[in-house]
Formats: sequence, C-alpha cells, structure tokens
Amino acid sequence: MANRCTRIPEIMFPREGVDLSKWAVIACDQYTSQPDYWAETDKTVGDAPSTLRLTLPEVYLEDADVAARTEKIHQTMQQYVQDGTLRTLPAGVVLTERWSGGSCPRRGIVLSVDLEAYEYTPGSASLIRPTEKTVVERIPPRLKVRQGACLELPHIMILIDDPDRQIIEPLFEQTASYDKLYDTDLMQNGGHITGWFLRPRPSRPSSKHSATARPSTRSTAARTHRRCCRMQ
Repeated sequence: MANRCTRIPEIMFPREGVDLSKWAVIACDQYTSQPDYWAETDKTVGDAPSTLRLTLPEVYLEDADVAARTEKIHQTMQQYVQDGTLRTLPAGVVLTERWSGGSCPRRGIVLSVDLEAYEYTPGSASLIRPTEKTVVERIPPRLKVRQGACLELPHIMILIDDPDRQIIEPLFEQTASYDKLYDTDLMQNGGHITGWFLRPRPSRPSSKHSATARPSTRSTAARTHRRCCRMQ
C-alpha cells in the first residue's frame, strides 16, 4: 500500500556550540497550571538560544501581553535563521531515544506528516486521528502564533500499530552506523535524549516504476513551514 501521510523533511537544527540542554524545552502545552515551572525554565535558559524563545507556553495564553509575546517569538525566529543559530540539515529523519525514568526508553522517528491526512473530529476514520479530545478553544491562540511565523516547532507524537516491532526496533540495531546528531541531558529532571540522523536510501526500480520506502512513525514532526527540531 502506498504511504500517503509521511514525508522526508529538511529539518533545521542548532549550529555547533549551542548548549542543547538549554535548547530543548518541554512542549508548550505542559505544566499549564504551574507557572513556577516555566519561571524556572526561563531562569535556566537565560540568554542562551532556546526553543523557549520560539514557542508560547500555554500557561501564558490568558495574559495581557500575549500579543507582545507572540511578536517577540516571530522576531526571534527570524533572528535564529538570519544569524546562523539554526542550520538546515539535508533531507532525512532523526532516530531518537529518550530516557526519563523506568526500565526502558521511549523510541521513535522524527519526520514529517501530511496534515491533510489528519482530522480531529470524533469518529473520524482519517489516516491520522487524535487519541484524546481536542480542546478547540485553544486553537485560535495557537493559530496566532503560527500566523507570520517562519518556523514550525511541532511536538506531535504519533502512535502506530506495530505489534511485531518491525519498524522502529530494527533501526536501533544499526545505530553504530548512523551519524549521532545530539546526546544531551534535559533540564528540570527531563532525563536524557540521543538522536541519530538518517538519510533516505536511493530509490530502486521495481519493474518499470521506482519507489522509495518511507518508514511509518511513533514520533514525528508536522509538515508546515520550515521544520525546527525541538528534540523532545
């Protein structure tokens, strides 16, 4: 069956020398009732390049200065692109492994998905659909952040049906042959994360047509604007 919803992206990643432990920040829809967490995150990041400056934590959605925060986010996106803080990687995907406690890590692949294959309406039979109810009231402020934004920092996690573990797990048997992209601790007891960069293999002709296999994913980056790797 043809793959109709995943794509190989060109991901933007911090230049050499950026402190990745400060670059990587938890998703903006977490700790929405704990402003102290975000205040401590802000203190930890300081003036260092960080995805904290490229996203709007939802704890601030109802603050009076949300418009000013959004404008500052857009300006920082432009700054990171123009001053070389971010660099564009060749087309490829990232194999990622995060340890955050427990006896086993969370593993996945960072790539793109076609949002035309996504539908959040209850009962939808689309290829990509949510595992929980979408809070529609939070869509408008999220859209405002994206309007005029030159970068996209998605934190979508897609679960796949792979009971025989034929998609993700075999890739981890070959990590020694991949280029390690990052290997860093995460702030605020977030654990440790490692990522390996994989380039797609050249397509091989099969009869008179050629095809390139694209892996399905457990963890992905959405296809909108330029993709910027937030690592978590």
